[in-house]
Amino acid sequence: MTPNGTCGDTSPLRSPLTLLTRLVVRFPLPTLVASLALALVAGSWAASRLGMRTSRLDLLNPESSYNKLWIDYIEEFGDRDDMVVVVEGDGPQQVIPALDQVAAVLRQHDRDFQAVLHRIDLTPLRDKGLFQLPLEDLRRLDLFIQGLDPVLQGDWSRLRVASLLGGSAAEASGVSPRPFLPPHAVAGLAATALRSDASDTAPYASPWPDMIPQDAFAQLDSQPILLNQGRLGLVLLHIADQGDSFARGDEAIAKLRRLIAEVSRTLPDVKIGLTGLPVMENDEMQASSQATLEAGAVSLVGVACLFMAGFGGLRHPLMTVGALMVGILWSFGYVTLAVGHLNILSMSFGVILVGLGIDFGIHYLARYLRVRETVESSRDALVETAGSVGPGIVTGGLTTAVAFLSAGFTDFTGVAELGIIAGGGIVLCVIAALVTLPAMLQLHDRTVGSAGMPRPLNVGRGVNFVMRAPRLVLVLSVAATLLCVAGLPSLWYDHNLLNMQPEGLESVELEHKLLEQSDQSLWYALSVADTPEELLRRKQLFLQQTDVVERTEEIVSMLPGDLAAKQPIVQRIARRLANLPDEPPLIPVDSPAQITAVIDDLRSALSPQQFAALEPLRAAIAGSPPAEVFRRMSILQQRMASDLLSKLRTIRQVADPRPPEMTDLPEPLVGRFLGTNGRHLLKIYGKGNIWDTDALRRFVQGVRNVDPQVTGKPLQTFEASRQMRRSYIQATCYSLLAVTVVLVLDFGSLLYVLLALAPVAVGMLQTFGLLGLLDVPLNPANMIVLPLILGIGIDDGVHVVHDFRSQSGRYRISSSTATAVLMTSLTTMVGFGSMMLASHRGLASLGRVLTLGVLCCCITSMFLLPAVLSWLSRNRTEGGPAAPVPIRPRLKGRRLTDPPELQPDSPSDEQPNAEPPAPHFNLPRRGYEITHTPR
Repeated sequence: MTPNGTCGDTSPLRSPLTLLTRLVVRFPLPTLVASLALALVAGSWAASRLGMRTSRLDLLNPESSYNKLWIDYIEEFGDRDDMVVVVEGDGPQQVIPALDQVAAVLRQHDRDFQAVLHRIDLTPLRDKGLFQLPLEDLRRLDLFIQGLDPVLQGDWSRLRVASLLGGSAAEASGVSPRPFLPPHAVAGLAATALRSDASDTAPYASPWPDMIPQDAFAQLDSQPILLNQGRLGLVLLHIADQGDSFARGDEAIAKLRRLIAEVSRTLPDVKIGLTGLPVMENDEMQASSQATLEAGAVSLVGVACLFMAGFGGLRHPLMTVGALMVGILWSFGYVTLAVGHLNILSMSFGVILVGLGIDFGIHYLARYLRVRETVESSRDALVETAGSVGPGIVTGGLTTAVAFLSAGFTDFTGVAELGIIAGGGIVLCVIAALVTLPAMLQLHDRTVGSAGMPRPLNVGRGVNFVMRAPRLVLVLSVAATLLCVAGLPSLWYDHNLLNMQPEGLESVELEHKLLEQSDQSLWYALSVADTPEELLRRKQLFLQQTDVVERTEEIVSMLPGDLAAKQPIVQRIARRLANLPDEPPLIPVDSPAQITAVIDDLRSALSPQQFAALEPLRAAIAGSPPAEVFRRMSILQQRMASDLLSKLRTIRQVADPRPPEMTDLPEPLVGRFLGTNGRHLLKIYGKGNIWDTDALRRFVQGVRNVDPQVTGKPLQTFEASRQMRRSYIQATCYSLLAVTVVLVLDFGSLLYVLLALAPVAVGMLQTFGLLGLLDVPLNPANMIVLPLILGIGIDDGVHVVHDFRSQSGRYRISSSTATAVLMTSLTTMVGFGSMMLASHRGLASLGRVLTLGVLCCCITSMFLLPAVLSWLSRNRTEGGPAAPVPIRPRLKGRRLTDPPELQPDSPSDEQPNAEPPAPHFNLPRRGYEITHTPR
């Protein structure tokens, strides 16, 4: 049929739908019982078999390259992000005791919390401290101790003053390779001892060199995790591994908050809070659940008011909702059979079915109530309803289902599974609307006459009043669309997950504080290396990316390098120092004459300047009694021996010959950086706030320049977001192709296909333009509304085109179609628009985008498309019936009473000035008599 034709709606679906409805209304009770029994079986089976996958990893396609990298990381290091307890105070003196107290409390609950880490404790490495020295320093220490070998063998007499001076002289002349002490140092100490008033109080400065630098082992200590100059402290921990239960995580986080509150009451000077990716995800889930419940309560009241206003009561709308619930229960059984589980994205399929599935029942009910105004028999009215509006419901449902099912061909697993689940569910909701709902209506209305039926709102009268000037409507619609299109260049996509969290959420505020007051973030990239050397090499390359990388974290550098070269040296030192005495033995003292003789012997070995440094000792000996020289030199020698022994003992304490290993580090620390197969982890923190889109993009590109195999939550989010957008675009393309095929099969005309697609095409264009003008970004939370808007827009367009095909003359939208389009749109806008009140900004944005999109599609379907159809049919002749001719069934040879004339929308309502249509007869169909009784 062409727009100028005169025939009615010739959909091939009309005949089978009327046959199906006759069967249903003949056996309404068995049909309803069978529907409910099947729903009960499907619901019970789903309750026992349907799985729930709450990990974001389940949304990803395991075959994509970056997902394989993430899966490899999970297999090596596990999928447990840190929860972070943040302690805020005026300084370390307040923060550190609070950290210790919080950590102590958490370790008492090791069944709930693991890997508690608030200090980097490297004290176990002190016994192996010599490995921390640079290789050259360790070699010099080895040579010094080698020079002391006679002393270490028991010959402490080598520490006599004369021997030290003589040994120094031999060294200076190149005779002895063993370094002892420089002669000026020994002579200076001896001269000071002789000139003092009392030798036991004489000033003593150790002549022995600093064999180990004072700060050599400063890092081998227990350091709390402090930020912002000690005003912030962190305690890191994991939820204990007790399976994959998401509820278990809820309980653990709730218990953790209770413990923090108890500790906070005892520490009024500090503020203690909780954050971390698991906490933010849990808080987001809790906030979204609460917001959904609140929005559900608001939408329930709003939808109830709409039903009462639109359909003049609640009984029939409640039956429509009941049929929808049956379809949803069937859908749960289908999900269990087809997929077997739900993920955190496909969990929303129930909301999608409620939002879209109710539309089929509303269209059916709106037409049925309008037909009942002129048809006394509920059975005849239901058959007529199925024949008139049924093809539109089936076509609209199939196109919506195909739009979802096409997403099953995309690469993003979460979107693909959602498409398969929602698409099948839509089909089942259509079946429920065409089978279960007629059975319920027949059981309820078979004894109710036309006078007792509620009267739906006559929306078509107002729309057709506007349609008296279709050209003006077209001009205004095109102008409004062009105005909206101006906002398309301003449309943007927001990757930042923090911008979707509820405002005032503690975990989100603490993450912002960590970003603002320190370089600490809960987001970082991950690079996995097979060897420590490879990891350290990458670390240097990452740190060279100064424009995108702030810092890195790893534990490989906590262990010293060159272990193979250092170990034999440390072993020699440890062996030489193994038998140190508790106290140095009494060292014999040389006579003053012997000391003086040694000094004289040094004249030829030393330069004049060096020898001049020995003159004070010669003078002090000459000016002191021999006995006093003996006494004071003995005291000096014992002091030097004790000093040396103390230094050697210190060296022995850090001379464990076993090389440092990862097991020497704290287990909570090692577990975060060492994989089960011995691979090493490097964390790379971005510069600036990489939660923002531009910073994240630069960060991802920068780290991949160093390591193409880098992974981590920021990269996962970046790639998943891009893949999700690509998947939605792919799904849209697939959907349009499949929907076009379905519409061609139904309408048999490309023109009608384009007309049916016009509302969704123009509506989506207006929606995106308005989002740009209003600066409302698309994000991972509200992208899910796109298939919803697509389904609603296509469904509305299909029904309007079917309504157009069922009429003759210039097109005016029928009251039932206008009411159904308005009611489906308003119920969706109220149901989802109530989310705009949610504190969860992701849900609020979802409500805004969906409400705006449905509003645009509704206006386009009710005004723009009817205006186009009115203009196309301006020359169409009158002559066919305004609605399909009533059918009087003949069952088992028994004729039923002729029903009154069936007019779906009275001429006085829709066309006040129109003449009644001329009688029109269709050819009889097999098994039925077709009658028409003119008024």
